[in-house]
Amino acid sequence: MPTTQPSIIYGPSAPLPASISFGSLLSHHSKNTPDSYAVISHHQNVFLTYSQLDQRSTSLAAAFSAYGVGRGDTVAIMLGSRTEYLEAFFACAKLGASLVLLNFAFVFEEIVATLTPIAPKILITTPAFGKYNYQNILSNLIDRLPSLKALVLIDPWKIKSQALSRKMVSFEDLIVQNSKADIKVEVSPNDIVNVQFTSGSTGAPKAAALSHYNIMNCGQYITAQMGITRNDRVCLPVPLFHSFGLIIGICTSIWSGSTNVLPSETFNAGAVLECIEKYHCTGIYGVTTMFIEEMKHPNFTQTDRSSLKFGIMAGSAMPPDLLEKVTTSFPVPRLYTNWGMTELSSITTMTHHTDPLLKRLRTAGRLFPNFIGKICVPNTGKVLPWGSKGEIVISGYGVMGGGYLHNPSKTAEAMRKHKEDIESPGVGAVDNKGNLRTWMHTGDEGYLDEDGYFVITGRIKDIVIRGGENISPVEIEESLSSHEAIVQASVIGVPDERLGEELAAFIELANDEIKPTDDQLRQWVQKSLSRFKAPRYFWWIGGSQGGVPREWPKTASGKLRKPDLREVGKCLISQSPKREPKQARL
Repeated sequence: MPTTQPSIIYGPSAPLPASISFGSLLSHHSKNTPDSYAVISHHQNVFLTYSQLDQRSTSLAAAFSAYGVGRGDTVAIMLGSRTEYLEAFFACAKLGASLVLLNFAFVFEEIVATLTPIAPKILITTPAFGKYNYQNILSNLIDRLPSLKALVLIDPWKIKSQALSRKMVSFEDLIVQNSKADIKVEVSPNDIVNVQFTSGSTGAPKAAALSHYNIMNCGQYITAQMGITRNDRVCLPVPLFHSFGLIIGICTSIWSGSTNVLPSETFNAGAVLECIEKYHCTGIYGVTTMFIEEMKHPNFTQTDRSSLKFGIMAGSAMPPDLLEKVTTSFPVPRLYTNWGMTELSSITTMTHHTDPLLKRLRTAGRLFPNFIGKICVPNTGKVLPWGSKGEIVISGYGVMGGGYLHNPSKTAEAMRKHKEDIESPGVGAVDNKGNLRTWMHTGDEGYLDEDGYFVITGRIKDIVIRGGENISPVEIEESLSSHEAIVQASVIGVPDERLGEELAAFIELANDEIKPTDDQLRQWVQKSLSRFKAPRYFWWIGGSQGGVPREWPKTASGKLRKPDLREVGKCLISQSPKREPKQARL
């Protein structure tokens, strides 16, 4: 490709995006394949057919409606991987409401901070599961979230007190009490159906609002790319509060009429292997660390994995040697890699199993249908020549239909109209409605290779991706800087063989203060943030550690230069003795 050609690329024009709601799609499967399984939850021993999912979600929708949930309202959920997650999603879909996904590792203050501006009418959770115990915060959540009409509990019997407190109701009771109810609500494909929190450069999580149209079509194009049919069973060990779980997992299976298999509430490599053999799974999804843990498991070699045909690896850095090993040794004959982001309804580019090996190992694939991509000078609409590195900018069906909820400034910063398009040849300056096209500025850096494959080279934004978890350094920096012994903190991602990236903090000690230990600092961070946000490494600016700068690296204008710190971090990691890996917390 000549370097004079601008970095503008179009995905295929067919098939066209679908314009239906998830309630209508579920009704279709319920009528045509009523006895096919929509989901098998291994740890719950629950087998839910499409007909049962349709009926139960209708009953739940009627219950939500009785609490005032209607079109445009929100329902929040904080659970592990369970069938109730799907029931709640479709209940909201049938009402024109949206399901707000919460990371089950959130602590009390994080829950309150993220939900207060969203003002959900219902929160669905459980008193406890696994290592997570919410019993002591349930009543406080009701007090701190005045918008709540009900706190709906899975397994309410786990509460030590026999009687449910005010506003607390049983999930299963709501379904049983409304088993004969019906719902007649006009729902538009453009209604918001899903809200997911995504870390931003400001540190405050932003609520990406996605429509039926957005995520339905992501499911359509993933299905087509991978050749998924209603006879497939996909093992889905990734958490459902991620776009990976809800969109790439559930929405794709609902489009294709296939079955999702949930091995456990949180990731368990042994349960994944057990499910592959027991249910003859034909597909498996996961982030890199999950595949690593599964292949290391003592039951791996004795597990019958011959039913597997395809899989998706995503969510963090994917070393080519690992991709090749999973393809040949797991084996997953058709292993697909991809690139995307929550704000684009998850996957935007994807490899194909017929692509040359080097393309599958070294690129993120080609653009999905009905997307347009550009490589631009960062934070502008100025298109760079083909093959140049720049910011990946995307337009098309997947751009979040509702922007960032209650955050117009961040929405305007990320979603822009480019006046440069009008003068630029080869750019579809207007959309199919005649409006100047809206572009999503991804903050990711990459380029187009000679064949139009996307090569992702880094992130313009400072987000750290640890084991598939997007983490904002800013909120960790704020937590560390609030410690009386710390003057300034800067958090970066450093390479890690298992997790893709690990968190490292450069910190400066305040005068006359006693230096806290690494464990004390981790405990400090964990008081206000989830455990996975506590850095693994701490390096003191001006201290005695070899290789650590005496002073903060800064630009001429006095701004901190994080790229310099990342280079220092890489050197420090390369000099550190190898540590025995621990079980990943995902």
